Amino acid sequence: MLSLVLCTPAAARGQDLAAPLTLDPAIRTGTLANGLTFFIRRNAQPEKRAALRLAVQAGSIDEADDQRGLAHLLEHMAFNGSTHFKSGELVNYLESVGARFGPDVNAYTAFDETVYMLEVPTDREDIIARGLDALSDFAGGIALEAAEIDRERGVVVEEWRGRQGAGTRMQAVQMRALFGESRYADRLPIGLPEVLKAVPAERLRDFYRDFYRPDRMAVVAAGDFDPDRMERLIREHFESLRPAAPAPRTQYGVPPHADTRYLAVSDREAQASTVMMVHKRPLRDVRTVGEYRASLVRSLIHSMVSGRFSEIARRPDAPFVRAGSGEERLGRDVETFTVSARVSDGGITGGLAALGEELARLRQHGFGEAELDRARKDLLASYERAYNERDKSQTGGFASELVRHFLVGEPAPGIAAELELARRFLPSVTAAEASAVVRELISDDNRVVIATFPARDDIAAVTEPNLADALRTGAARAVEPWRDEMAGRELLARQPTAGTVTARREIPEIGVTVLTLSNGLEVWLKPTDFRNDQVAFSAYSRGGTSLAAAAEYLDASLASSLVGVSGVGGFSPVDLGKLLAGRLANVSPYISTYTHGISGGGTPRDLETALQLVYLQFTAPNRDPAAFTLLKRRLEASLANQAQNPGTVFGEQVRRLNTMDHYSTRPLRLDDLAGLSAERMLTYYDARFRNAADFTFFFVGAFTEEQVAPLLTRYVASLPSTGKSESAMRDLRLQFPGTVQRQTVTKGQEPRSQTAITFFSDTGLDELESHRLRAATSILQNRLRDVLREELGGTYSVGVGYSDTAPQPGYGTTTVQFGSSPDNAGRLADAVMDELARLRRDGPSESDVQIVKETEKRELETALRQNGYWLNSLEAVHLLGRDPRRIPLRRERTELLTRENIHAAFRAYFPPERYTIVTLMPETTAKPVASAQ
Repeated sequence: MLSLVLCTPAAARGQDLAAPLTLDPAIRTGTLANGLTFFIRRNAQPEKRAALRLAVQAGSIDEADDQRGLAHLLEHMAFNGSTHFKSGELVNYLESVGARFGPDVNAYTAFDETVYMLEVPTDREDIIARGLDALSDFAGGIALEAAEIDRERGVVVEEWRGRQGAGTRMQAVQMRALFGESRYADRLPIGLPEVLKAVPAERLRDFYRDFYRPDRMAVVAAGDFDPDRMERLIREHFESLRPAAPAPRTQYGVPPHADTRYLAVSDREAQASTVMMVHKRPLRDVRTVGEYRASLVRSLIHSMVSGRFSEIARRPDAPFVRAGSGEERLGRDVETFTVSARVSDGGITGGLAALGEELARLRQHGFGEAELDRARKDLLASYERAYNERDKSQTGGFASELVRHFLVGEPAPGIAAELELARRFLPSVTAAEASAVVRELISDDNRVVIATFPARDDIAAVTEPNLADALRTGAARAVEPWRDEMAGRELLARQPTAGTVTARREIPEIGVTVLTLSNGLEVWLKPTDFRNDQVAFSAYSRGGTSLAAAAEYLDASLASSLVGVSGVGGFSPVDLGKLLAGRLANVSPYISTYTHGISGGGTPRDLETALQLVYLQFTAPNRDPAAFTLLKRRLEASLANQAQNPGTVFGEQVRRLNTMDHYSTRPLRLDDLAGLSAERMLTYYDARFRNAADFTFFFVGAFTEEQVAPLLTRYVASLPSTGKSESAMRDLRLQFPGTVQRQTVTKGQEPRSQTAITFFSDTGLDELESHRLRAATSILQNRLRDVLREELGGTYSVGVGYSDTAPQPGYGTTTVQFGSSPDNAGRLADAVMDELARLRRDGPSESDVQIVKETEKRELETALRQNGYWLNSLEAVHLLGRDPRRIPLRRERTELLTRENIHAAFRAYFPPERYTIVTLMPETTAKPVASAQ
């Protein structure tokens, strides 16, 4: 620590670094007589909504050996009967007021905590009260009836089953390496299936009684409500909880070790080769001004280290595909500084040696002032944007911050205080100080090096001695100071000749102005006050990859990716990151099946920079052979092991069957890489982006027409154009099987199955028909959740999704997908078909329809105050030729939903004579294990 004191500038030392960070004055907090803590934070984004949380300092670490998985099972049981809600009533009630199971009603269990999360409307006080009824039931009123416990066991076991795979198998081995002999190594929250299946119900009740205590709980309420009223409601709901006799919580630590430990672990289904160095150290709390300053220094370090790794990854002989650094907690008393890399198969020792070399460079030479200055600008810009959006920040973010404040002591002084600290301290951080800190973070003791890789005959197995040798070799290399190269020029060498606005019209019903520019391009403008510091934009033209011949289709589909890797205007992506440090502007080109275009955004201050990037994307994509090599190297790393991934193999069979293996839907494969051509890619890109008159631009956000018009005429009206739109697309004529088709895929080592049942559901892109079909899919998903999960206990989740090929009509599908045990797959598939037969015969209930309508109404209330919703909607209605004035009238379409027309949708779009069913089955029933070398 002495080195840090000596390297801390006098200006920083002169501040009162020992002063505690105080809680944001906008937060009301208190502790009830029974020990329960509450936090209340008023916030009006989104309007008429509240985020309610119950945070419990109890998790899987508290389980006895015969209780492993019960913290998680208890979390599930909270929704299956309690003081105020019989089994199933809570979810049904919340859905009836517009809250969705999953996005708005959820919970999670971790090592040290369990958190329950509700998002509810606040325009009716009875809804808020019922939400607090639910939280108070979670805290002390879960029924834990034996029959309900037995029913839920199967659901939790299926959740466990769904997580099994190469990643889980290798994680189990890694946990022991990271945690050593700590209890954490044996307490993964998902639990053990043998315990979950057989543990007596009384042991679950024991866990609830022992660890769900008011003094270990906090209620968090953030949202659009009266804080006084909320405090009264919290007191009314929670003061009656029985206070527990205070007892110290057992703290389970992670023991340190004085050496570097190595682990090499392989699995035949592993998808990538990776290596990481985890440097462990005692947790440093952030409770004082000085500790906050130290956290800023660490943020700068991660930015600089990751920046260096990004540069290295672009080299022709790069030892890794990508790499980065970060930090996280291990348990409650340890934190880590981790550097990690994804490498090509067979490249683990080379990648680790390179990481060791770069850490040696940091030890010997530290950081440079130029890279520190860029990191400082980027970090400060993120603080400033958060501050500028302080009255438009989302309620969910405040709720999550307060949960972390209670559980792990994360500071919550408010963005105004945090910006003040950032502005005060960031200028005083020197390269010498950051260098001293990083040297302390990357010490050789208490370190774990872990490599993971596929177990394949053509890849030499890596052993732990191999890892030690590689790290030793890299660390011993002679290293020079980091060469921080940067082109010292402007983004645009020459300003383009500005065009003009040739026409202007308004759509007053939705606050949109449409400008026609002198190059024939149209721009739609919608100024909003939804955010203070955001402008989002997009541009599209018809065409996409549909215009490519079958032989050039893969090149066409990768063209925009190559430009993204290459950069524009003579700048690589790394160069652009350096040049634009401190500026918040992003632009990405895309080429999809039937459209191509640009998406981007930034702050109003940086909109000119974003439009300069747009200009370069159209006019000056780099032609860089090294970038093509880099793209192929990244693709190879991504594709090399896909054939061993059961999920990928399953999804490929579903695709092949449902599209009759149409070439336009075929994914890239490893053996395709040799035939790719950079010249064909760039030629296709140029053909799509050479005529600006083909495009329509859309801008939504914090701007005025007067502010953006000069930028549009300078950077958008100047885009090259023939003056006439040639926008067109080609019907690819996808086909779906005409009869029932059943196929089984055999892949994978785990005893798990996946099933996909797909129906041909072409609505012809009719607006009302598509709306009714989507309502039907929502009802079907809710019904199948009740049947497959709650009644049969056969799956953890079931999804129902509709997709089409808009803007090209003629093809649409609805897919039901679920996971299960192999023995149960057929029974559950039959249950799906039985439920669909019932819905085709009888239609949905009135309650089913009302839940969908209320959910849509509530979603629209918030969506209409979001820039992203308007941007997507404006582009969609333009693409489909619909009336943009109907965007805010979705509620009227929702009111047109009835039992009768949704019943008709079930009959029309789930034909019993035309569907496919694909089932994934495991190759073996033997229990697989990952192999430590």
